[in-house]
Amino acid sequence: MKVEARSSVGAGFVAGLFEAASRTGVERAALLRQAGLGGGDDAAEQARLPMSAVIALFDAAVVLSGRDDIGLEFARRVRPGTFSVLGYALMTCRTLGEAIEVAPHFRRLVFDIGYSEMRFVRNEEEARLGWHVVSNALPYCRSLAEALIASWYHFGRWMAGVELPLKEVLFRHEAPSDASPYTAFFDCPVRFGAGENALVFSSALLTMPLVQADENLHLAMREQARAAMEKAFSQSDLAHRLHQALIPLMPKCEATLEHAASALGLSPRTLQRRLGEASLRFQGVLDAARKDMAVIYLRDPTLSVLDVSLLLGYAEHSSFTRAFRAWFSCNPSAWRRARSVAPD
Repeated sequence: MKVEARSSVGAGFVAGLFEAASRTGVERAALLRQAGLGGGDDAAEQARLPMSAVIALFDAAVVLSGRDDIGLEFARRVRPGTFSVLGYALMTCRTLGEAIEVAPHFRRLVFDIGYSEMRFVRNEEEARLGWHVVSNALPYCRSLAEALIASWYHFGRWMAGVELPLKEVLFRHEAPSDASPYTAFFDCPVRFGAGENALVFSSALLTMPLVQADENLHLAMREQARAAMEKAFSQSDLAHRLHQALIPLMPKCEATLEHAASALGLSPRTLQRRLGEASLRFQGVLDAARKDMAVIYLRDPTLSVLDVSLLLGYAEHSSFTRAFRAWFSCNPSAWRRARSVAPD
């Protein structure tokens, strides 16, 4: 099974999902349990969450709220902090077009690389701002796609302080049973099954001035964004690289410091030193990798629980079960049954 680089999501965006779920009557603890992340707040308090966990949270929010349009609910109260310091850098740009150009430089503060990418194309008449899933390792999530497209639109209107008429909104996935909330939210035609997720609008809107444009503050916010990027990823990049190196080693029961160091082109001593400098432990990264991959593998109905145990490098099935109970407060079979995934 091919698994791409581990992608993560900023805490502000995740907090927006908890708030949206709360407005529909879904408590945080229930959402975490349904997503298979336990019932406590540990996951919610992390600076970043793995993309696999965020997808599980969006899926859980749809199930518990009974709302196919939970993504629209997410977008209704988006604010700058939803997008970390990037949100403040965007709102102080001169124009809407400048904000769209700045976003890709710091988007990793919100969505780390590996799962998706932002695409922007324009000509003299029309502009198209899209979000595309590029990962083969993690599933496409329709509610996440809707949350992003809707929040871009809502935040753009907030920054401009005026309505921003759209020509059309496109979604890759099929239409829900009731599409009326979408046409009401976007106030334009919404086309499902379009093969892409995008906002389509007149290129003239790109010159729209932003209400809180401030060149000096914008430069300061960009510096803060750069500092936040360095702080967030100078350490986590090592964890991501090690996580990636461990995945093919686990099924061979070779997920050791020595084998991982060799895969990274380092000596064991150098890897150990770099982990210490980043305040990381090898066993902690290995446990996190196993936990993340357990959720991904268990969602694959072609894999038995024993298969998952072997893929994660456990010599004994009971060792995997004990670890899984510590992570999710239930055994793997119960977790899978709760999500109607077979076989056991």
